[in-house]
Amino acid sequence: MKKTFKKIGKIFIPLRQEKECIVGQSILIVDNGYSWIGQLSRAIERIKFYFPKAELSVLTFEQRMSVLNNDFHGLNYIIPSEELKPRRYRLALQMLNLRRRKFDFVILTSLDITPLIVSLLFPDSKVVLYNQWSQWWTLRLKNISEVLKITYTKKKTRFNFRNLLKRIGLFFVLLQRQDEEALRHSILLVDDGYASFGQLECAIQRARQSLPRAKISILGLEHRQELRERFSELEFIKAGRCIIERYRIFRHMLRLRNNKYDYVIILSLDITPIIASILFIKGKTLLFNKWHHWWSLSPRPIRDYFMLLPRFIMNIVIFIYLLIAVSWIFLKRTLNVLRFSLFKRAFT
Repeated sequence: MKKTFKKIGKIFIPLRQEKECIVGQSILIVDNGYSWIGQLSRAIERIKFYFPKAELSVLTFEQRMSVLNNDFHGLNYIIPSEELKPRRYRLALQMLNLRRRKFDFVILTSLDITPLIVSLLFPDSKVVLYNQWSQWWTLRLKNISEVLKITYTKKKTRFNFRNLLKRIGLFFVLLQRQDEEALRHSILLVDDGYASFGQLECAIQRARQSLPRAKISILGLEHRQELRERFSELEFIKAGRCIIERYRIFRHMLRLRNNKYDYVIILSLDITPIIASILFIKGKTLLFNKWHHWWSLSPRPIRDYFMLLPRFIMNIVIFIYLLIAVSWIFLKRTLNVLRFSLFKRAFT
């Protein structure tokens, strides 16, 4: 039964092996081109402090790139194309071209309305503002219940069309000041009792190498209390009691679903933690197996299910075509052999 559930699960939740950088971060920093260059430099320094192994991409202009090159190395610079028109929206249009790339963070350095709107179109990215006062703010679209709440007071400015657009945009966007907590990740490591201490220790060390300032919590059972002694600096969450003993981890993960974990790391392919993490926790679900490989788990996109019938029909058509082609080849071969046999008899 357990193997059957695993086979069914692989249909809906595919496993994909990942490189070590899966726990690292891919970050896009958007430079508006006219803010103080020191503000941008400070933002890059703090990001490197929190994400030493991150892949940093800076969307900026050519004249600013040469200045940044003197202070930072290993950055990936993206220059807006000269072909993008109108010129004043080149930055936002270039961001639209980058939507297919998966960034964990999109860092803005101003509240310019067009880059702000486009940044919210990155579905899997966390949008963060770093302003001129060295404050970190998170941005997201408001829920229906939040639309009428005032969470951000903008300083009075003269009335013009640009400021009007900003006010309209900020009415639907929720700004929350979190300072550098916006860059600190929260990781839940699920220990179901089957993994070895070595595997668990290696998973923690690997996560710390990429995210040294992350808050790591371990969800486990009471007979693994030794974990508290080995990792005293981490938060240990003991799974609560449950009528069915084997579902204790699953039940407690449901209690933690509102904790907003960025990553859920599981150590085995036990089906219940996988279901709990993928269906009820919004963070990325990763498997760190006993061979110390990283695998990602995520639900198969809905479009794949819509494509099942067309793919099935296409496979049937291809099969019929191949069957006819192969049959025709064998028929021609048989006729040639028969004709050669009759020709040979006629001359003997």
